[in-house]
Amino acid sequence: MRARVTAVGRSAETNALLELRKLTALSTEDRSQILDDARELVRECRAHAADRSFLDQFMAEYGLSSSAGISLMCICEALLRIPDESTADDLLAERLSTADWAEHLGHADSVFMNFSTWGLLLSGKTYALHADVPSNPGEWLVALVARIGEAAVRSAMSQAVRILGNEFVFGATITDAVSRAERTDAVCSFDMLGEGARTQVAAAAYFDRYIDGLRGIAAANDTDKPPSSMSIKLSALHPRYEPLQRDRVERELGERLLELAKLAAATNVQLSIDAEEAQRLEMSLDLFAKLAHARALGSWQGLGFVVQAYSKRAIAVIEWLGTLARETGRTIPVRLVKGAYWDAEIKKAQAEGLVGYPVFTRKAATDFSWLVALERLFASDGLFPQVATHNAYGVAAALRMAQGRPFEFQRLHGMGELLYLRATALFPDLPLVRVYAPVGKFRDLLSYLVRRLLENGANASFVNRFLDDKLPIAEVVQDPILILERDAFQVNPKIPLPVAIYGAERQNSLGIDFGDHDLVSGLQAKVAENRIELSPPPPSSNPAITKAIGNTHAAMGGWSRVSEQERANVLMQWASGIESHSAQLIGLLQQEAGKTLADAIAEIREAIDFCRYYASETEKQFVSQALRGPTGETNQLTYRGHGVFACIAPWNFPLAIFVGQIAAALAAGNTVVAKPAVQTPCVGRCAIELLRRSDLPGGCIEIVYGDAAVGKQVILDDRIAGVAFTGSFATAKVIQRSLAAREGPIVPFIAETGGINAMVVDSSVLLEQTVDDIIASAFGSAGQRCSALRLLCVQEDVAKPLIEMLVHATKLLIVGDPTNLVTDVGPIIDSSELKRLNQYIASKGDAVIYHHALQPALHATHCAPTIIGVNAVNAVNEEVFGPVLHVMTYATAQWRTTLEAIRDTGYGLTLGVQTRIDRRAKEAVELIGAGNSYINRNMIGATVGVQPFGGHGLSGTGPKAGGPSYLMRFARELVVTNNVVATGGDTELLRTTEY
Repeated sequence: MRARVTAVGRSAETNALLELRKLTALSTEDRSQILDDARELVRECRAHAADRSFLDQFMAEYGLSSSAGISLMCICEALLRIPDESTADDLLAERLSTADWAEHLGHADSVFMNFSTWGLLLSGKTYALHADVPSNPGEWLVALVARIGEAAVRSAMSQAVRILGNEFVFGATITDAVSRAERTDAVCSFDMLGEGARTQVAAAAYFDRYIDGLRGIAAANDTDKPPSSMSIKLSALHPRYEPLQRDRVERELGERLLELAKLAAATNVQLSIDAEEAQRLEMSLDLFAKLAHARALGSWQGLGFVVQAYSKRAIAVIEWLGTLARETGRTIPVRLVKGAYWDAEIKKAQAEGLVGYPVFTRKAATDFSWLVALERLFASDGLFPQVATHNAYGVAAALRMAQGRPFEFQRLHGMGELLYLRATALFPDLPLVRVYAPVGKFRDLLSYLVRRLLENGANASFVNRFLDDKLPIAEVVQDPILILERDAFQVNPKIPLPVAIYGAERQNSLGIDFGDHDLVSGLQAKVAENRIELSPPPPSSNPAITKAIGNTHAAMGGWSRVSEQERANVLMQWASGIESHSAQLIGLLQQEAGKTLADAIAEIREAIDFCRYYASETEKQFVSQALRGPTGETNQLTYRGHGVFACIAPWNFPLAIFVGQIAAALAAGNTVVAKPAVQTPCVGRCAIELLRRSDLPGGCIEIVYGDAAVGKQVILDDRIAGVAFTGSFATAKVIQRSLAAREGPIVPFIAETGGINAMVVDSSVLLEQTVDDIIASAFGSAGQRCSALRLLCVQEDVAKPLIEMLVHATKLLIVGDPTNLVTDVGPIIDSSELKRLNQYIASKGDAVIYHHALQPALHATHCAPTIIGVNAVNAVNEEVFGPVLHVMTYATAQWRTTLEAIRDTGYGLTLGVQTRIDRRAKEAVELIGAGNSYINRNMIGATVGVQPFGGHGLSGTGPKAGGPSYLMRFARELVVTNNVVATGGDTELLRTTEY
């Protein structure tokens, strides 16, 4: 059954839907009755609309589709955790003044939806909304803020957000939550709020909270009503709950889970494993299976699982759970939900170049999957259905399918109350409705709040529409099968497959789903089969270099006459060759450049993207153009290559940058002499061998090997008509001077060098997300990226908790063999670089905040990830090319001076800005002016054609690689003007006049 789960996940969406259509046993009569019951329930709810809860009103009024909804979400998730008044004031000022509040003016009599209440909250007295209120309520809010002062607004808004927070959160502690459940006679499934753990300290704290939760629930459960239960999130219990850490996670997390399950069994509290991202599903199934088979749990029947209907694998997972129930003799409670990570799953699949999406792309498809999943639940004797829905159609469907079988409904705290209240009136035999009840502090609200808004905040959501009298009930409640049949079960036309996100321009490169264990294992086996012993070529001799230049110079005449379409075709063939030999290239990148599997795959994808992007741009940019001018003459603009281009690539991206330089030069009509870095010649040799299998004419590409002396001989040759270089600033200056000293033409020099790349963090950020971005930016690829983070500037108000979290998260990094799947940080490229890094770290003495402990065998090859404290931006005056991060703090009032200091370093490659305040992000980007600025994400992994890469100042000459301007630097422009009347009259003009 597990193999089927995997296979279904790989299937095309339309095929998956057609399989679901075969599986459903719902008759035409069933579907008609479900529709009738659901529509009657909506009518009943509309008749009692005044009884709906505040949160239902809020969700209906504010969703992610409105600027006000987004602003409120931002305020809610940030205001109560921002420690300093200045940042809180900036956040409020921006969000209150920029959102479109007019569309919500006077819609409801509630805290956030009536401006007289805004006035009450902000000033302590009611401001009537008379005719003199501006048409733009944002202006009114700004004026009100000016009238009563920022401190009063901040205090009032904090209270307002707490009111909203109380609507989302059931209790701050399990004691509070259990007491509230007792007072309200609610049966709950308690959920501990919070982001996934980033450190072992956080995971231990979550574990303790779960233990306390189980004990608190057990103490409150009695025999007079059904017992409450608890849900747990696996990512909260292990900081490395990731597919590539599978063995470690199953061992360490498995022990923690068993301890929790044993306590739950001993106290007879149902414990459900919550659903998370698609790449974690296989791990969660493995962990769940071990728990279900654990003898220590005896005959306990309370081990539950959550299934997300938007997943293509939902039905297969339910079938697998049914088999597991039979094998273990357990009855497994299964909560069936729609799913709450949909947008993240779509983006991740596109960014990672997956074959398809793990989720359905249409709402009707998810609704249909939910129906079929519900059928399968009711059909399995070993599963207990827990039907989570706020949809009248879902309620009616469950009641129709149940046929007397026991089950329960579930709803979110604060939502769906009216729906189930009226359902009780219509259907007297309505089963138990359990409340999914979040427990935790306001600062932990974000992830839960965002998921709820995503589930229920879209305009198309049932909760946003079912009480709207302007919408016909027949439009609000529809049969999803009919919707899908009408469109022949086709996918969402607005969401192309990951391979097609760039449209007709080019294909996206293929990646790999690291959550698919069989796929990853198969790739590892293929890499091992194709692994070859490294046999670095010897340095090229002087005669060999001269001959290589001569060959390319001789080939230039023929290549210059090749059409842009033929040149593009060569690049497309090269891309295909690289893709088909990816296993061999992964092995070379791991052996020669020390790349981890993830880094090697990313580099191969980048090389392919370069070829395809430049091929597309070649056909667009280099087509001859007729220019407008006076009558009687023609003016034609054409493009030619400069001649022989020298492409000198670095060792840190020995495939991607090497391929990118060559592809650009060839695309523009040049021939190329390429020199890979002395540390990585085998990767370069393999790439050239693949290029030579294309239709590229002989002599158009030559490769030379060796150190700086070889490069010097190449660039000093007068036949070299241009140089593309990526490497250090010092080497770039040497090349620049050498070219300037040559006699003859001034040749183009394209240089991309490094930078002291900074990330600026203010106090509005969510620490967990920021720490993720810092670690990826500073320590990914062992810090051996020109884009890597070198200097972290943190607002002092959050510096202590952020640095503590950063240190503990860095401790969890695995430094080791890059061929090992679990390795995060591979080796330094060579001994001289390692020696330089270690000497630098040793020189910092007591300023070292953290230095990773290395296994003894790694000291000769690896640099320990290190965090060093500094007092000012100018304390970092050189690029330290390795896993070394400098950290400084700044006061809120020093925001601008910190930005100016970063700008004044003279570098301009990458910048990271972490803030929830758009104005601050804009100010940082504009003031520093880095070539690539990244807001609220990591600073590495620029995508070809999406984030063209390159800097200015000490960071390079431009133009940006992988961008629309890059190819033009490799070409020369020619204009031919022809006076067509020199040999007679202007016949074209005469034909168009009555002269």
